[in-house]
Amino acid sequence: MSEWLDLISPERVVWLSSDTKEGVLRELVDVLSTAPQVQDREALLKAILEREGIMSTGVGLGIAVPHAKIDSVSDFVVAIGISRQGVDFDALDDRPVHIVVMIAGPAGQQDRYIRILARVVLTLKDPKVRETILKAQTPQEVIQALSS
Repeated sequence: MSEWLDLISPERVVWLSSDTKEGVLRELVDVLSTAPQVQDREALLKAILEREGIMSTGVGLGIAVPHAKIDSVSDFVVAIGISRQGVDFDALDDRPVHIVVMIAGPAGQQDRYIRILARVVLTLKDPKVRETILKAQTPQEVIQALSS
């Protein structure tokens, strides 16, 4: 269960300043691009925006999980963005998104990717976890909430 938690580091947990879906996606791509696993920021941004154009990654419950698998990412990496005010993400339940978990990974690792995505959604389905994250003041508190 902890595999996806191993992909999170405090420097990739941020409070979002953007109030649009595209702004949030760009903000989190910038965060992910600081990771050594990401070799090409522009390729990642393009893949994330294209994926979002196919269908919103706003899964409901105030959660979005934008993701991409591309050759210029050497291993899976995760960024978490928190929006206290909420962002219109065209979510399945039409509610604003407050927690955005962006996943970037290498092309060709579909099984691992599906496991990570499933764990993210399963963890965030817990209302207590979401509430604790939204009240958190530090990245460490967010990571602790996800670990509980």
